[in-house]
Amino acid sequence: MNAPLVRRRSGAANRTITRVMVLVANGVSMTTVSATLEPFHQANTQLRYKRFNLQLVSFSDDEPVTQAGIPVPCHTSSKEVLTQHDIADRPDLVILCCGQLMDPNEQVLMQKFTRKLVRACVPVFALGAACTAIAAAGLIRGGKCAAHWKTIARLGEQFPDVEFKNVLFESDDKATSCAGELATFDLIVGFIEQVCGSQISGDICNHFLACGKRSGGSVQLLSGDALIYEDGRFQRALEIMVNNIEEPVSTSELAHRLGLSRRQIERIFSRHGFESPNKYYKNIRLQRARQLIEQTRMPLIEIAFACGFETQSSFSRSYKRAFGMPPNADRTHKAAVQIAQVPPPLVSVT
Repeated sequence: MNAPLVRRRSGAANRTITRVMVLVANGVSMTTVSATLEPFHQANTQLRYKRFNLQLVSFSDDEPVTQAGIPVPCHTSSKEVLTQHDIADRPDLVILCCGQLMDPNEQVLMQKFTRKLVRACVPVFALGAACTAIAAAGLIRGGKCAAHWKTIARLGEQFPDVEFKNVLFESDDKATSCAGELATFDLIVGFIEQVCGSQISGDICNHFLACGKRSGGSVQLLSGDALIYEDGRFQRALEIMVNNIEEPVSTSELAHRLGLSRRQIERIFSRHGFESPNKYYKNIRLQRARQLIEQTRMPLIEIAFACGFETQSSFSRSYKRAFGMPPNADRTHKAAVQIAQVPPPLVSVT
């Protein structure tokens, strides 16, 4: 994930300030807007000073309007920003805040806006349909880009040189793309954690009653509750996987149950932006294992068997490759973080 390039200090208390510019497009969801702004506001509240200075920018002189028809007041317009040439006035981070569809005129303006930012070496977060702007601007050509699962097939045809992934967010060389909606919260909280540390990010998650922030590589749809793809074959494949965590079925058996060939199953998964069925299935099982590690006291050997692994050693190796540490270390780390985040008891004063 891109980190801020410039760290300014306020004169009053010599405090570090990060300037964040948020470009708001028409048709963005209130969910994406709130998930962008509220974590920064909560960080400032926790730190008791304006650590993150937010500037909202519109495409025109009119205020952008969300999908719900609610106007979003902005400080300035992109036209005014584009006329600025003083490099000292550039922000430390720019967030392109869009819905899943974008007006073609606004997309052209966003491409122009984005190219200027790149020339000034400003990190860019592209939310929702903003990924089309950074793709068209050539910022992720030949690279990987996160996109909302509803748009992956369409974007893949529009930009064949870009690999659109069914993940929450993806960092490329020049920009970070994000599926938008609630995935925005995970991206922003992760950025705040890089800048301010895990204590502040943990406090933010606690305030919003979030179990924690998800990693960028988390797949957007994992559980049977989220089987909402229009492709019925894909829905049935996911349903079989989710219902057979403890005793996984092979890809050949999966294809047989669906009346398809193994190659057809692989093409269905590829069309929706996933890796092979085998890898996706294993990811489901590992995500389930991580939930059990974080939320229960089950012995690791039982978790391994419950998630379809034949031995604890194979489970531990797969878990470490997926999450960066073995399951026992992850459980210890999570427990230590939770203890550190417990507020001290109130002391009555008589």
